[in-house]
Amino acid sequence: MSYLNHNLPTFTCYIRNEFLYNHKEGHGDVTLCDVHSVASLEKRVPLFEVFLENGVNWTRRPIHALCWKPDAPKPELNECMWWDCFSPYIDVQVRSRLSNLRAQLINFKGEKKGGIYMFTLDWSWESKSTLNTNFSETPEHKCAHFFRMDDGNFYAYPNNRIIWYDDAWLKNRIEKNPGYEIDLTEYSVENSRMIETSDHFLYETTTTSDQ
Repeated sequence: MSYLNHNLPTFTCYIRNEFLYNHKEGHGDVTLCDVHSVASLEKRVPLFEVFLENGVNWTRRPIHALCWKPDAPKPELNECMWWDCFSPYIDVQVRSRLSNLRAQLINFKGEKKGGIYMFTLDWSWESKSTLNTNFSETPEHKCAHFFRMDDGNFYAYPNNRIIWYDDAWLKNRIEKNPGYEIDLTEYSVENSRMIETSDHFLYETTTTSDQ
């Protein structure tokens, strides 16, 4: 798993120019760019690196700086994402089963907005020798599925704020939470048996007792 920075499946879009001028000018204008990598700083939103068509490469731009329609309405940052990064250890993956699927994303106002899945950001904690003070490996951990939204913006939402479409699979598609709850169990088998082992490839085990 990468630390701090990770490559992305490169995509072309626009960056809002005010994010190139410290919000002092450029409002309403955009510049074509390739988005090619992401930085993950704990308790900050994912920050994206962009290569502008004028030859400039610019790091750590937030998700609401980007749009794929030049006239897309500018959203608030807290509408584009639910959570900050959980850890500096980040993974990027295109979930094959979800690739190019449509979904409805539910924002904090309860509004449902449509978009198409692109890739997923996920987090863990690689350095077991360092105190883990974040939530990247707790049962309530969240990933962030990155979407190209119908209104021209980009969102990155967790599973529990997404309702998917798949014409060949879905039946009785939900419109609200049917009562699902977060599973708070941490699943492991290595401390559930009290046995002795050996160095033989096909070994027999001997049951022991802790009494």
